[in-house]
Amino acid sequence: MNLLKSYFNSQIKHKLLNIKTKPLARRFRRMSAKRVFIGKGEIKHISSRVIITFYVYNTEGMFLSHKIMKLRNGLYFPKRKLEKRVTKDSEGKTIITYNRLFTLLEYLGLRQHYEGYLTYMINTVNKLTSELDVLNKYYKSLTSLVQEKILTKEERLLIYNNKVKNYYSFNYPNFNSYLRIAKEEYKKNLVINMKLLKYNKVKFTRIFVSKLLSLVQKIYNKKVEFNVVNLKKMHLNSDIYTQAVSLKLRNRDNKLYRVLKASLRKIKLPIISKIDEKQIKPNRDEFLVNKIRNNIISTMFLNNKKRHNNNDRLDNLLLNYFPSADDLEINLIKRSSIRKRTISLKSYILRSIKHLKLRGIRIEAKGRLTRRFTASRSVFKMK
Repeated sequence: MNLLKSYFNSQIKHKLLNIKTKPLARRFRRMSAKRVFIGKGEIKHISSRVIITFYVYNTEGMFLSHKIMKLRNGLYFPKRKLEKRVTKDSEGKTIITYNRLFTLLEYLGLRQHYEGYLTYMINTVNKLTSELDVLNKYYKSLTSLVQEKILTKEERLLIYNNKVKNYYSFNYPNFNSYLRIAKEEYKKNLVINMKLLKYNKVKFTRIFVSKLLSLVQKIYNKKVEFNVVNLKKMHLNSDIYTQAVSLKLRNRDNKLYRVLKASLRKIKLPIISKIDEKQIKPNRDEFLVNKIRNNIISTMFLNNKKRHNNNDRLDNLLLNYFPSADDLEINLIKRSSIRKRTISLKSYILRSIKHLKLRGIRIEAKGRLTRRFTASRSVFKMK
């Protein structure tokens, strides 16, 4: 599992992704919850191969996709109108703020781009004229050497031409190229997050996982198969849930009870009325498994022979319990009346699953959970 954790939480150099920003430091990356959590897997050995099933909760991919969606909506599809707010600070200076991010068209249409383009062109012209002045002074010094008969006119022309060849000829950019550079600079944050999300998804592809398989096969000396189960909720695997809570508790700025309460708020439990459960007692004979158990196999086949003309008795038997229809009629028992309601075959089977809904959750924290750097006693807390 340590090999899987190190693989899925590996980071690529930003230079390879053409990202100019520095990556997060290692000690901050270890404390960050924006990572790929790997739960304890199940290993099944067969004579020819090993099947490893492990659970994955990709918080890094969820965070990046949510951030990209917010940036994309802010740049292209804003939901609110742009409102300007003018305030003053303690020194009396006016501060202008806006209620949302500028869209790409609004940002490119700002007046400051035209003013910035003019100042940029003025600076380039001044730079070019100063370099031309240097060339004129150099030519004058060469002509003085010719007058003193130190150099000939041909030598002066040759030296001056070599100097001009090394001279940087500047191409004046037009306004559209300037706007293109401003557009790329404004979209830089969106592009960086898209590259990081793409790398996060690439780690789950077959080409990259095959490199990991070759390392695991050397450990077991067999063929290895991976069954990756991507979880949408953290609490669906208790090991991943405890990893996330313990990671938050390692940060001494976080308080114990706040972390435990925040972790419990993420889990949605159904509202269950204990009074209704006590009053309504389900009929166990109506369950699908009990229907089959309470019947004798020989009587099943005899009844099917009379009812159906089909020679396949097993097919006829299964059609009694699993009809070939999309909608089934079931009795919906309430306090006073019985109502019939149509239900699909898939949902009918799912209703008979034992562990379908989460009834409750309990989380325990043990150890030296004080925020001070002292050798205090271990504490046991439960929520």
